[in-house]
Amino acid sequence: MVELIGRSEELADLEHAWRQASSGRPQLAVIWGRRRVGKTFLLTHFAEAKRAVYFTATRQDSTERQLVRLTSRVREQLGGATDDLLGGPFRDWESAFRFLIRMAESEPLLVVIDEAPRLLSSQPDFADLISAVWENRVREQRLMVVLTGSAVSVMEEMLGAQGGLHRRAGLEVRLDPFTLRGARAFLPNVPAADFIAAYAVCGGYPLHLEQWDESAGLEDNLLNLAYRPTGILVRDALDIIGEDLDWRGGYERVLAAIGYGARRRSRIAGRAQQRIDYTLERLRRAGYVQRLVPLGSTSADPLYEIADTYLAFWFGVLRDDADLIEGGQGDAVRHRTKARLERHTARVFEQTCREHAALLVRQHVLPAEMVVGRWWRDETAEIDVLGLLGDRTGLLGECRWQTTPVTSRDLVELQRKLAFVPEPADQVLFRFWTRTGAASPGLGLTVHSADDVVGAE
Repeated sequence: MVELIGRSEELADLEHAWRQASSGRPQLAVIWGRRRVGKTFLLTHFAEAKRAVYFTATRQDSTERQLVRLTSRVREQLGGATDDLLGGPFRDWESAFRFLIRMAESEPLLVVIDEAPRLLSSQPDFADLISAVWENRVREQRLMVVLTGSAVSVMEEMLGAQGGLHRRAGLEVRLDPFTLRGARAFLPNVPAADFIAAYAVCGGYPLHLEQWDESAGLEDNLLNLAYRPTGILVRDALDIIGEDLDWRGGYERVLAAIGYGARRRSRIAGRAQQRIDYTLERLRRAGYVQRLVPLGSTSADPLYEIADTYLAFWFGVLRDDADLIEGGQGDAVRHRTKARLERHTARVFEQTCREHAALLVRQHVLPAEMVVGRWWRDETAEIDVLGLLGDRTGLLGECRWQTTPVTSRDLVELQRKLAFVPEPADQVLFRFWTRTGAASPGLGLTVHSADDVVGAE
């Protein structure tokens, strides 16, 4: 079996639920997250060597067709002993679940319904039906049911206060793309700076990271994965979003506007040429967009950014030239978009530097009471890494995606920004983050490198 990278906590939670189910305490689990985050891989790994029925719902099929396929999976996976009990295909979903409940009376049984939201087109009350069956039919059977879905917003509606699965599941797990440090296990041999660049284009999606060739250089990987018609990074963005969002809502236009560089609400609306209040809020709630305010502020005009690293790359770098790449002009597009890619990678580096600063707080390298974030004042000043002690500035940091050493002039420029930030504490720390961590001799300044940012926690 292929090694499962990461997800150890999620796997442990599933195994704990399985032990409970095996002892006669039935378990309902819900696992959701975007396509490519590894839900199916996690669950197939979990189901290995267990008595299980694994069913994947398909798009746009009728209820009758889905039930025919489920009946076939039950026969295949539970063996011929079920033939006499089954008869023909299940009449409806309630009878299907009643049968599976019976199958768990004498032996433990795992039932996985993968991509459950796809059933809603033909069975809109699916979540309510599951809830009713679970409440009225499930008692002490040795049963574990896992529902999964890539339609994040739909799954969260099911689990929400008005949803059919509200407070029904004993285990709820949202799988998100890996963080930079979590993704390091996929590419442990790539130099740290190149790994940050790889993460900036692949995001934390296992399938993307697994296709990165550690034996090849950065440029070759970019060409193969992002600038060729068959490259997964060219094709995957719309598949990921399309599972969750209806394009008629204008979601792609809003994401494209943000990817182009519009960060304030008025500019996003102008660029997208539509009303954006509902669309932007739904994108935010589903985790595609993040709303940002300066650290410590409650009244500043918020900025909006694409929260997903890979999608930010696709909308900010590839989208406008995707047709040229599909037409075989990827190498020219690679040169044309080089500056955009550098800006995107620098933003990803900046975010990972803030995460590194927060790690230094947890490790007590920085004061334990310090909170870390970004800060800006309109167009006047922007601070990459701000650390607050209460409401006073205790850390001022700058992130530079550069290889040249930090100089005394750079330090003076950073110190000048003290005039714009919240009131300085009695002692303010100044730090830089760069690719190499190099500084001019005798500067006496802490400069963190890409190796520091990527290193194991």
